Amino acid sequence: MTVATVGQKTVLVIEDDPWTRTITTALLAGEGFAVVEAKNGEEGLQQARAHTPNAILLDLALPTKSGLDVLRELKSETSTRGIPVIVVSAYGSLMNESDAHHAEGVIQKPFDYDDLVGQVERATASSLEVALT
Repeated sequence: MTVATVGQKTVLVIEDDPWTRTITTALLAGEGFAVVEAKNGEEGLQQARAHTPNAILLDLALPTKSGLDVLRELKSETSTRGIPVIVVSAYGSLMNESDAHHAEGVIQKPFDYDDLVGQVERATASSLEVALT
């Protein structure tokens, strides 16, 4: 986990695979984001509540609580409802329309670096606009 500096955007990466989590964190940190990590659904919810990140990257296949359950819970709570969530999963195409509606984006694994960074930049920009209004 990296510590955010003033004005730095924070991204929560909820990913159970250590290699994917490490690579994603390194890529985002290299782009200037502060990154908070979680290795399962329960930890992801705790980190989202504790840090209120500007965006969340969420895997669907997670231990303790599925990514879809995490997404539903995030969007049902007042404190986390406005955080943009981008689903990053090999199973993203299996999301039903209702669940997909709650995510700001879906990225298929293996992901394209430019697509990932672009979606995170758009999501964090929109979260700052919401926070300022």
